[in-house]
Amino acid sequence: MRLFRQIATLFAAAALATPAVASAPALPGAMTLTGGQRITLGDLHGRVVVINYWASWCVPCRAEIPLLARYYRQHMSQGLVVIGISVDPGANGKGQATATSIPYPQATWVGGADIAVSAVPMSYVIDRRGRVRYRKSEAFTARSLDAIVRPLLAER
Repeated sequence: MRLFRQIATLFAAAALATPAVASAPALPGAMTLTGGQRITLGDLHGRVVVINYWASWCVPCRAEIPLLARYYRQHMSQGLVVIGISVDPGANGKGQATATSIPYPQATWVGGADIAVSAVPMSYVIDRRGRVRYRKSEAFTARSLDAIVRPLLAER
């Protein structure tokens, strides 16, 4: 019984730490980047796109950002686009400060029925034809990111 209570407590804590969003498509139809530019996934057709939902309070998210930044810099000339979407509520100062130091485009999640994010970090990898090829609800490692993205970059 004690073990059951401990497990129940862990699940309750996880539920509080993860923003709950109704089940809906996880990719936005359009995004407004922090600089004000509005883009759609259609604008990115022909490129491999990694969309990464993150939060400033999420330790694995903060650890993953430098990895994504390095990978983006190394492979952007091959058609890789990484877009970070912060799920921090409102204009969180810490989240905004982190976002400004990230070299790839950033947007802020505004909630609503068009996006479903059940946990962070949450990443989607979209191939050059615009198809979601991978969904990952945990932080990438260098090995897992490369194993997923490199074959897609090689596709023409």
